Amino acid sequence: MENESENKIINISVPSTLGNSLIQNLNSIEYLAEWAKREPTNHISDIILHFLLSFSSLNTKKSYLFDLKEFLNFTFTENMNIEYINQIDEKTLIMWHDHLTNKGNLTQKSIRRKLNSLSSLLEFCKKRKLITINPMIFIQKPKHKGESKTNAFTLEEVKSILYHCEKEYELLTQENSNTKKCKSALLNYSILVTLLSVGMRVNELCELKIKDIEFASDFTRLHMTAKGNKEHSPIIHHKTSQIIKKYIHELRPNAKEDDYLFIRVQNVKNNTKLTQPAIYKMVIESAKKAGIEKKVSTHSCRATLATLLHNQGTPIGQIQTLLNHKDITTTSIYIKKANEIEESAAMKLNLSHFPDPNK
Repeated sequence: MENESENKIINISVPSTLGNSLIQNLNSIEYLAEWAKREPTNHISDIILHFLLSFSSLNTKKSYLFDLKEFLNFTFTENMNIEYINQIDEKTLIMWHDHLTNKGNLTQKSIRRKLNSLSSLLEFCKKRKLITINPMIFIQKPKHKGESKTNAFTLEEVKSILYHCEKEYELLTQENSNTKKCKSALLNYSILVTLLSVGMRVNELCELKIKDIEFASDFTRLHMTAKGNKEHSPIIHHKTSQIIKKYIHELRPNAKEDDYLFIRVQNVKNNTKLTQPAIYKMVIESAKKAGIEKKVSTHSCRATLATLLHNQGTPIGQIQTLLNHKDITTTSIYIKKANEIEESAAMKLNLSHFPDPNK
């Protein structure tokens, strides 16, 4: 949450519409229709609004807005008085880069993301001939090797995670199936199974409603709105279907068609849907309980499914369709690490005669 001084800076340096009201307007059909009729000017606030409206995902808009507001706050505190897009030059970007680097609390990955956000805005302007060159090409962006949180789980790790989730639920059920802990365990187990077997994005999981599940006699299908507002309806594994049915039977017996599928256990009556941070916490804690120490995130579940299917010989085109990737190269990135490990000559070296360092 922004503090009072930050809000004051934003209100002075850029229009108030770059605050929370903009996020609401960005989802308004009437607002979008009105802005679509206007040609962008060189004014920085006008450019940012048009730039944000070029994206369909609300989460993407929020992410860019956060980074761009931070940059504008910085220019205000440095008395740069930037009003027009062509005032952002190489010197300005160097100062911004130095500021981010010297903050001391940002990872190389975060710095790179903030620079990329501004670069995307400038590239947007270049394509529309509002500027002749993107000055970010002169700025060296930091590398962020070793900071990825999308490490895929191995098959053994997946089995371990689901085993611990299931056993925790079973033990709590034996004690008292009506406790909050028991209900939370079933919710946690259902979500981990769904993420690991369907490969959906976490925001897609949050938005699932009861009516989005099609239980047919011989298959179960999930109907969801995927990235880019595209309809995606994958058929899910029958075991995943059984666990979702159990979750609905145990925790959501009176749910209506328009109710969210996965909701907070402590507020079941209010039908409060789960948030992305809450699901992220579930994944992290479940991995720790299974003894997994490497960096992981909710996206690790998506990468895991791609890797396991690839290792089982599933054609990459089918994996692309399941994950709903627009470009097959994105799918290739998911399984690249698995290929590197499998094809590594060093990994095939027989070290059985080497001394054990732990002895």
